[in-house]
Amino acid sequence: MKAWYVVRTKSRCEDRSAWHLENQGFEVYLPHYRKQVRHARSVKSVLRPLFSGYLFVHMDLDQQRWRAINGSVGVISLVPSGDAPKPIPNEIVDHIRAREDKSGAVSLAPHGLQKGDKVHMREGALAEYAALLEEVCDEKRVILLLNLMGREVRLKTSMENLVKAS
Repeated sequence: MKAWYVVRTKSRCEDRSAWHLENQGFEVYLPHYRKQVRHARSVKSVLRPLFSGYLFVHMDLDQQRWRAINGSVGVISLVPSGDAPKPIPNEIVDHIRAREDKSGAVSLAPHGLQKGDKVHMREGALAEYAALLEEVCDEKRVILLLNLMGREVRLKTSMENLVKAS
C-alpha cells in the first residue's frame, strides 16, 4: 500500500534531489512558498522549499526499491523508524496541497487571511490602527503596511498577533 515518507536532503539540495528521485520513478512532492528577496535596491519574488532539507516521497515499500533513495544525489536518508522508514499520515500532505495557490506556492498566511486583507494587531502600541497584510516572512512573522500620519510604514509582527479587521 502506498504511503508518504519524509526524505532528508543535504542543505539546499531539495530541488536537485527531487529531480533525481523523479527520474528514478518515485512520486515526489516538494512544497514551495513564495519569498520576497531584497538585494541592491531591487525586490524579487522567489520560490523556496517550505521545509528546508526535507521532501516527501509517495511509494509502496513492498513494491518499490526504497533503499535506492538513500543513495540518490543530494539525499541524506529516508527518515527512519527502526529498520524501515516511517510513513506519515496522508492528511499532512493533503493539508499542505490545499494551501497551494494557482502557481503551486503554499500560502503561509494565517488561516483565513490573504495578502491585502485589513488586519489589526491584538496587542501593542499600534493595536488600534488598521493595517494591510503585505507579506508573510518565513520566520513566523508578517509584514504589515500601516498608514501613519499620512505615510505608509512597513512593520513586522508575529502571525499570532493578527486578527482580521471587520
